[in-house]
Amino acid sequence: MSGAPLQWLVPDWTPHPRVRACITTRHGDRSPAPWHGFNLGLNSGDDPQRVAANRAALAQALALPHPPHWLEQVHGVALAEAGSALQRADGVWSGEAGRACVVLTADCLPVLLARCDGRAVAAVHAGWKGLNAGILERAVQQLAPGGEPVSAWLGPAISQPCYQVGDDLREAFLNVDRAAADAFAADAEPGRWRLDLFALARRRLLAAGVAEVSGGNWCTATRRDLFYSYRFEGQTGRFASLVWLQP
Repeated sequence: MSGAPLQWLVPDWTPHPRVRACITTRHGDRSPAPWHGFNLGLNSGDDPQRVAANRAALAQALALPHPPHWLEQVHGVALAEAGSALQRADGVWSGEAGRACVVLTADCLPVLLARCDGRAVAAVHAGWKGLNAGILERAVQQLAPGGEPVSAWLGPAISQPCYQVGDDLREAFLNVDRAAADAFAADAEPGRWRLDLFALARRRLLAAGVAEVSGGNWCTATRRDLFYSYRFEGQTGRFASLVWLQP
């Protein structure tokens, strides 16, 4: 396996001096086509041993006292505590220094959360199903049960111009919140819409009491030089969004 240095992005997000975050990219030569780059997803058809080696390389580069808490993501609303035995979930949180919370995506929206007092962080996989079912609200409640201030950062996801959906998906959101219609732009094709995941996430976070929301500037579909895009590539890899607390 190549020993090429890993390349990642550091969000322009400073909710508290203890909070650290990074987004991996597909840069590298560790994974062959069609996962070419740096695939971290076990459910992508890639060789599990190669994925495990990639994950080990990431953990080594982070140099934290504990390995990242990897999830088996199922598009649900369950949350796991980093370091626990629970893996089948779509969000992970921690109040312990040095435990990285991580979610994998390839078009779905990764959302990083942090209490503004630096006491807890979370990473959430917000695909449309989890977003509509309330996973962001559950994560905010987990981090701040007393209504403590929380900051959010929206990671790379498929953007509205690239995300065509049908009437059924739009109605699913409108059945929960009629005002969510603002996040759907009518497409030229009848019965089709362009969905703005970032707008929906901001709306849900604001309703949950999170007024400080940043990010939402990276599109996975148009920046396939950096990120994986399941919708445009089919069989492809997954990149990671991580957040943790410094001592």
